[in-house]
Amino acid sequence: MSESIPIPSGYNVYWEKWVDAYETDIEIVEEDKAFDEEESEFGISFESMEEQEEIHQSIRSVKTIFTPFGVLPLTEHSLASNYFKFWVGHTNFKITKPFHNIISNIQGVETLDIFTPYRFRISVGKLFRDRDVMGNIKNAMVSYVKGELDGRFKSERA
Repeated sequence: MSESIPIPSGYNVYWEKWVDAYETDIEIVEEDKAFDEEESEFGISFESMEEQEEIHQSIRSVKTIFTPFGVLPLTEHSLASNYFKFWVGHTNFKITKPFHNIISNIQGVETLDIFTPYRFRISVGKLFRDRDVMGNIKNAMVSYVKGELDGRFKSERA
């Protein structure tokens, strides 16, 4: 997260675009292929045939990931970020169990993953505006926290 984020005065949810960690691995493989094409174009030679074969073997290998559905090849077509609009929400209040239902029931939320007591990830349906869904989530979460605290203080006063 950037250090230029202002400290909120009240309860807040800050959003940032989710970055697929596997996306950088695919870019590296693409760069290796581009270098290989450049090498043949400019006639750059290697010290030995073994060295050349090692480089070509590393390029030909397909990166894979283990999933609940088995081993899948990691290509630009298998990246979740190409199929879902993911956002990470950061809060300055604890995300308790009731928040799972609160967030899941907001129209436009496709998936929800709660990572830590202060961080969660959602994906927004393709036919929904990201900012509208995120604004609705923020409003619902902040309203719940304020209502929970108001209810707690009222019961303590009685």
